[in-house]
Amino acid sequence: MRASRLGAVATLALLAAWFPVASRASAASWQISALSQLQELESNLALKEQHLLQVRTGCAAGRAAEERGGRRIVRRAAFDVGSAACKIVVADVDLHVGSVANITRTIFSERVAVSLCEDLAAGPGRKFSERTLQELHEVLHEFKKRAEQQGAEQFAGIATAAFRKASNGAAFLQQLHKEGLPLRIISQEREAFLGFLTANHLCPEIQAFDLVSWDCGGGSFQITAEVPPAWEAWMKSVGTGVAKTLLLTTVQKKKDVSASPNPVTLLEAQALAKEIRTLIGEPPEWLTDKIRAPGVHFAAIGGETSLFRLASELIDGTCISKARLLEAIENLCGKTDLQLRLMEDVPSAMKQPQSVIPKLVLLYAILNALGCDEVSYYDTNGNTPGILMTEELWRK
Repeated sequence: MRASRLGAVATLALLAAWFPVASRASAASWQISALSQLQELESNLALKEQHLLQVRTGCAAGRAAEERGGRRIVRRAAFDVGSAACKIVVADVDLHVGSVANITRTIFSERVAVSLCEDLAAGPGRKFSERTLQELHEVLHEFKKRAEQQGAEQFAGIATAAFRKASNGAAFLQQLHKEGLPLRIISQEREAFLGFLTANHLCPEIQAFDLVSWDCGGGSFQITAEVPPAWEAWMKSVGTGVAKTLLLTTVQKKKDVSASPNPVTLLEAQALAKEIRTLIGEPPEWLTDKIRAPGVHFAAIGGETSLFRLASELIDGTCISKARLLEAIENLCGKTDLQLRLMEDVPSAMKQPQSVIPKLVLLYAILNALGCDEVSYYDTNGNTPGILMTEELWRK
């Protein structure tokens, strides 16, 4: 690490020669600032290395805990407040392994749709409406009540993309904390790491190094993998709610973001794909190289309202191919909300017909950007497995 810092200092000196500054004082100030940024990068790298160690050693040890004996079981309630839904899982976890707990048994799991992302887009000043906050408050306290009935001893949770944007989100969570619900807003990088932990838990036969996880919610997506010496994530603030708003406002030129975009024409779906591709840009080289590497498993995680669940129901399988996805988009374009609600073999379309095309187009656009032909879907109730296993989130 010291050698890299010396190299960076030499680079700074060369840049100073090519781009002279007004005075020595300002040059010194600029150099100090650059060195400060370098120190911050080193700190981030150290954090990533620490997280990677948790994945590579903690999870493997967790799966072997029952064989070793000496378990210390606690019943936890994990909350995941996403941009489109609120989730809870109550589970028994073994704390014997230290930094990453081992989930031994799931007791209770539930999910309730709360459209935080759409609420933010509809209101002024990037604030949640009082109506939506009241709804969320009632859902979370009902969850807590049910968790207590199931014998939960510990409570913790996260709030993600919508809360990162909302100006009144932090104050709401502070009030919840006083009421016995310790939820915290996490960064997108931490969300990516929890998604990777969740995927690692769902794919016990896959080594962490051979795994690429893809988590996509209403407000963002994260694709994460181990890239020595640490781990990396391709993260964008583009999720299913964002895709729907983009379709309504940019493609269809509608002002009401709560309206239905259906029926969506094929030309509109193609225009949405282009808009999404512009927003997400090109994926990093480390990711495209990783996905193409032999033996690497690309795992998409999500629950009953995720774009992955919708796609898997449409193709009747967990291996979602780009070709089958494109076929599904073409078949569903032109359908009304009523027609989609009548698709009894596709529960996701029946529940949320307004989001069908935006979800499928977003999934296709990201696969296309990656140059990837398929992804495997794993069902999960948000990132609750990752939350349950991460000891840091349970410290008071």
